[in-house]
Amino acid sequence: MANNSRMYYVHCMSPVHVGAGQGIGIIDMPMIREKVTEWPYLPGSSVKGVHREFFRSGIHKQSEKWLDIAFGKPSKKKDPKDEFNQEPDDGNAGALVMSDAKILAFPVASRYGTFAYVTCPLVLKRFARDTVATGVTMLPLDWAALEKVVESEAAIVYPNSKLENSQGGKRQVYIDEFNSDAAENESFTIWTDWLTGQVFGSDTLSATMLKERVLLVSDEAFQYFITMCSEIVPRIRIDQDTGSVESGALWNEEYLPAESLLYGVIWSDGIPAHAVEKRELLVELPDEAFLQIGGNATVGKGRIRCRYVKGDA
Repeated sequence: MANNSRMYYVHCMSPVHVGAGQGIGIIDMPMIREKVTEWPYLPGSSVKGVHREFFRSGIHKQSEKWLDIAFGKPSKKKDPKDEFNQEPDDGNAGALVMSDAKILAFPVASRYGTFAYVTCPLVLKRFARDTVATGVTMLPLDWAALEKVVESEAAIVYPNSKLENSQGGKRQVYIDEFNSDAAENESFTIWTDWLTGQVFGSDTLSATMLKERVLLVSDEAFQYFITMCSEIVPRIRIDQDTGSVESGALWNEEYLPAESLLYGVIWSDGIPAHAVEKRELLVELPDEAFLQIGGNATVGKGRIRCRYVKGDA
């Protein structure tokens, strides 16, 4: 699979709402989350849909045949009563497969440095496992050392982090309403240098922002932040005649905050009926693309940057 697959990274340039339907609590329109972890994600179906639109126009425009091979072609609906309609059904599934985009780092407000890119050992372990399938060699982390630090209720930062404050010789970070000791770990520092190249490529500005604000916390602390610190936006609808809020037209929407980082896998299974090599479809992927995903596009939501990375093979 490594030869015909890519890692893709998502950087949320604005808040993103991919909804899960109507909520039952104070959030009327929650964003979609994993059932087991309660972590937000971008469904592979949504990711694939916006990529089809991306390749439908612009400088990366592809032919309709290519789009049908890569993203699928619906089957023709036949009238069972029309006995003279003998046209073959030439519908097919798409050869490109796009996994869900999983969370990699979640932005949380910080007293120092404005905000932090928060992650945890469990996130990084899942990430390490997924990179194997694509042939991307993730730099190793000293898992035992990381676990030892976070179990002591300290948070790991990059050297010269903007998140920490030293008073009386004690290094501390203040995230949301909590504070903890700050520490460094050599393997995490080297890994962060590697990650910035993966996610941002030659964008040194964004890479520097990530290094200055990355924060590794315990799995339990991360669980709190990602379930309690999402962006909640009240929405209203104005009555055009009265100029006031329509009756019942007040609701709350949940968003994945701007600066969130996610990752996923793209691969090609090929279609036997078409003489197209699996690699040929992936070759058309640019180094990066700016896309719009989810709801509320007309109010500036859902703008993301995707970067595509080949495996080492």
